[in-house]
Amino acid sequence: MVDHYDNDEDSDHDDDVFQKMYEEKMNHHLVLEILSCLCKRISEMSDAYLSDTSAHDAMLQAVKNGITEFMGSMRYENAELLLAMDESNRGIFAHAILNRQEEVFQLIHDIENKELFTSSQDTLGNNLLHIAAKLGPPRSLDRISNAALQMQTEV
Repeated sequence: MVDHYDNDEDSDHDDDVFQKMYEEKMNHHLVLEILSCLCKRISEMSDAYLSDTSAHDAMLQAVKNGITEFMGSMRYENAELLLAMDESNRGIFAHAILNRQEEVFQLIHDIENKELFTSSQDTLGNNLLHIAAKLGPPRSLDRISNAALQMQTEV
């Protein structure tokens, strides 16, 4: 009889897991619908209006957080968003390096005119090599327990 009770608990746990997966999938679907609507609007906006509406800030946040779906969709609708800069004169490539977002590099890699991204300096005079030499954010190092392995990953 105890085994039957344990199976009921396992079944309840499985139901909770499936329910959570379903909710996450539905949320993702809704976000994709919102993104689709946003893309339609973005394609019709001028660059000045995009800057005023914080579209550039949204691109930089997407880079920092590695949200490649958002970046790819926005890039497809308006390639000018790839030129977004923050107040420190750091663009999307610098933020991808600073936040160790490897997935973002795949999107950037296809761009023909890479000089726009690689030749710039931020307000402190740092170029991309200086930014790459900085230690990665803690969240990228938390996955690695040993200090020597963290250093190896960074190199």
